[in-house]
Amino acid sequence: MGERILIVEDNPMVASALNFKLCKEGYDVIVCSDGTSAIELVKTIQFNLILIDLVLPFTSGMNVIKWVKTEFPFLPVIVLSAAAEKNIITRTYLLGASDFIAKPFDPLLLSSSIRARLKSA
Repeated sequence: MGERILIVEDNPMVASALNFKLCKEGYDVIVCSDGTSAIELVKTIQFNLILIDLVLPFTSGMNVIKWVKTEFPFLPVIVLSAAAEKNIITRTYLLGASDFIAKPFDPLLLSSSIRARLKSA
């Protein structure tokens, strides 16, 4: 198995497509659909990277990033979101996100961002 990636995405079609793509690239993938579950998973399973949407049920992606970066400051977090306003992007970086990729996203851009973050982690 390769590096373990957590996908936090509440849209089942996007989550399924990401899961398929990343598994095909050799990553060990776990998918969850809300922020609260994401935090619980990170507490119990070691991940090499997190892909996260910002608009999630129960706990926002921003809150998850803030928690993750407090507890696991070196864990790379890549944001995938349609909420791509400049102030939102800036906030994610200030919270510690490693990258921000706007939806709809280029799969090649996502793959290269993941590889770069895993290599530098």
